[in-house]
Order: sequence, then structure tokens, then C-alpha cells
Amino acid sequence: MRGLVLKDLLLMIKMNKKMIAVMNLLVIAIAFLGENDIYAVMSSVFCSLSIGMHLMMTMTYDGRNTWKQYELTLPVTKYQVIASKYLTCLVLAPISAAGTVIIYAARYAVYHSFSWEQLGGCVVTAVLLPVLWCSVCLAFAQWLGYTSVQYVRAVSTLLMIILINKMPENAAFVVKYFVQNPVLLMITVLAVTLAAYFASVTGYARKE
Repeated sequence: MRGLVLKDLLLMIKMNKKMIAVMNLLVIAIAFLGENDIYAVMSSVFCSLSIGMHLMMTMTYDGRNTWKQYELTLPVTKYQVIASKYLTCLVLAPISAAGTVIIYAARYAVYHSFSWEQLGGCVVTAVLLPVLWCSVCLAFAQWLGYTSVQYVRAVSTLLMIILINKMPENAAFVVKYFVQNPVLLMITVLAVTLAAYFASVTGYARKE
């Protein structure tokens, strides 16, 4: 299983670096749309999602290159195969959390405003969100095919941009509520992640 994690990490490193640059520019742009703290939260969320999206691309590459045919010859179970994707997410969690810390440090240098409570909530979100994001997309991939991940990524990116450009007050309240209640966020993510894990295992076994 460790080899599967290493495979995904190496694949991510060799992927399209232009896309990574564009994602980073979007994160920076969102962070400095204004002094309102909601932009710090949204920038942190988008940073976490971009990391999750990058990992999702490895699923697409797996599908294009018929990786599963080779994977079935390896001495790993279906549970280990799916769990390897989750482990890859956890390996990337420190990078996601570090991105949030950098965002808040940069905003403090510009706007001179800072909230430890909000930073703590965003760090928790930065760790959990890539796992949630990838686990749901992995379930889609196992049941609807790896091509479906591309559509999920495109639609989700579009919705995120629309949400940022036309942020209603109630949406801002929801985001802040989850940031200020990390325990509730953790319980929600855990429930969805477990459900997605077993759905992914079932979908994977269905095509063996």
C-alpha cells in the first residue's frame, strides 16, 4: 500500500505545473479581494480544494492508462487500494495547513488584522477538506468511471468562483459557522468520508 501512495505522490509532482501556478494565483487573488475576514476563509478553502483537485487528477490518469489491470496483479486488497488514496490525502494535509498559515500571515502584513480562532478553524478545515473532497470524488470514479471526476472538478471550480464573486450574507454565515465550530466540521467530514470509503470499495469490487 505504501507503494500506491508513493505512486500518486510522484504522479502529482510530474503533472501540469501550469495548472498549479494558476491555482496558486487564484488563491492569492481571493486572499486580497478585500479586508473582510471572509476572503481569508474563502482563500484557505480554495487552497485546500486545489490540493484535493490535484490529487483527483491522478484518478483520471489511472483511468486513461488502464492502471487497474496492473493494480489487480499487486498483493493488495480492495480495501488497501482505496485506503491508499486516503493516506495520500493525509500526507498532503501538512501542505494544505501550511498554505492556510501563509495566507493569514500575508493578510496580516497587509491588513493588520488577525484572529487565532479563525486561523485554528481554517487549519482544521485545510486538513479535512482535501480528504472529504477526494473521498467523494473517488466514490464517483469507482461507480461512474474516472472521466466523471473531470466533470466534478470542472463544475465544482465554476461553483466556487461564482460563490466568491457573489457571496451572499447567508453563505458567508455558513462558512464562518463551520470555521468557528471545527468539532461539528470534523464529525460531518468523518461521516461523509466513511460512507464514501465503503461506496468506493463496493464500486471497485464490482468491476473486478
